[in-house]
Amino acid sequence: SLTIAILFMAIYARRVSIEHYHMTVALSAAQRALSSEQRLTAIGGLAAAAAHELGTPLATIKLVSSELEDELKDYPDLREDAELISKQADRCRDILADLSQGGRSDEHYKLAPITALIEEAAEPHRDRGRQIVLRLEGAQFGAYPAAPPVVKRSPEIVHGLRNLIQNAIDFAETTIWVDVNSSETTLRIRVGDDGPGYPDGVMQHLGDPYITSRARKVDTSRDDSVYSGMGLGLFIAKTLLERTGAEVSFANTDRSIRRANRGVPMEERRPPGALVAVTWASEGFVAPQGEGREALGENQRFTFADV
Repeated sequence: SLTIAILFMAIYARRVSIEHYHMTVALSAAQRALSSEQRLTAIGGLAAAAAHELGTPLATIKLVSSELEDELKDYPDLREDAELISKQADRCRDILADLSQGGRSDEHYKLAPITALIEEAAEPHRDRGRQIVLRLEGAQFGAYPAAPPVVKRSPEIVHGLRNLIQNAIDFAETTIWVDVNSSETTLRIRVGDDGPGYPDGVMQHLGDPYITSRARKVDTSRDDSVYSGMGLGLFIAKTLLERTGAEVSFANTDRSIRRANRGVPMEERRPPGALVAVTWASEGFVAPQGEGREALGENQRFTFADV
């Protein structure tokens, strides 16, 4: 019994060490993000300082070029060069004024078709040996006649969907499907695969940290080579997506779907394995029809008081 107790203690210590490692990695990532934010803040300060410091030499250039314009009345070619220098000095002055007062709005990027966000999320996983089928209202992206819904773009949506797609690919046999469906009240994205599905025993805990969802063989040449995730990917995805107002749910599809899929083209099949549904209320998330599709023109300037 002492040997068994020592064995359990060793297993427990190993699990604690693994969890500590993952928490350390997460902390390092957070520290890198904070460091990047601090660098961006420093860049803002440098821009304001540069605008201030460059003001005097630009004023000198402007003064001298104006005097040259007067002195070169009888030399049209040279006078034209002096006028160009003066105009470029004015342009530099305007740019520095923008830098010192604020920046430009990112209005061009605040709205995007939901299909564009999904394609951005799926792109890093295109070469991982699994087929990715993207469908809008049952038709492949680009084949559906109507324009896709336009939504508020956010890094949380892209990264959250990317984690869901990564998890599906990790356990899929050949294919994953990402389906987008919308109604007057909701927008729903489903990510499904043709893998073994979620074990019933962990279904209610999916999305919690350190909950292993599924196990998968990663080396087909070894029967004992099994990958078992820590559940952090689903936890991060669920947390990020819920911050955008989404509801995230996990389920296994009916096993009879595998039989129903026989003979059906891959692009038209229903996912027979695990399924994650991400649902948003349309109000406040989906842009009204027509909004975000027209040209926005030049970005408007903002000040730090506006953000």
